[in-house]
Amino acid sequence: MSPVKLPPPCMEFLNSELIEAGEGRARIRFVPDERMENPYGVIQGGILAAMLDNTIGPAVAFTHPDRASSTIHLAVNFLRSVRAGEVIVGTAEVVKSGRRQVYVEAQLERESDGALLVRASATNVFMDLPDGGGKPPANM
Repeated sequence: MSPVKLPPPCMEFLNSELIEAGEGRARIRFVPDERMENPYGVIQGGILAAMLDNTIGPAVAFTHPDRASSTIHLAVNFLRSVRAGEVIVGTAEVVKSGRRQVYVEAQLERESDGALLVRASATNVFMDLPDGGGKPPANM
């Protein structure tokens, strides 16, 4: 297994910036671009799901800094379309944490007016990494 890369390269691809993260919570700003559009000129749903997953990860990582985790279930509800160039804020909150898994709720909102765009719930499972990696850096 390759070493853990933090922050992950997908943060750059998603044009994202960590706003805040602490125990049980994370906020990330995203600016989707035209490369992320579907044929109808709105941001593709899988990209929005990736944004949610990239918000969920830091919420779990900063809650359990000594444990690596992976999303094993992600249920997404798309409420409004998103256009390229709109600034989007993702928020994730750990709702319940157990010995083997974590339940998280997340959402994406348009920064300009706070409109709720996408909601999700996720289950992450803790993993043992052979190299002992998985700790988020302070500036993730």
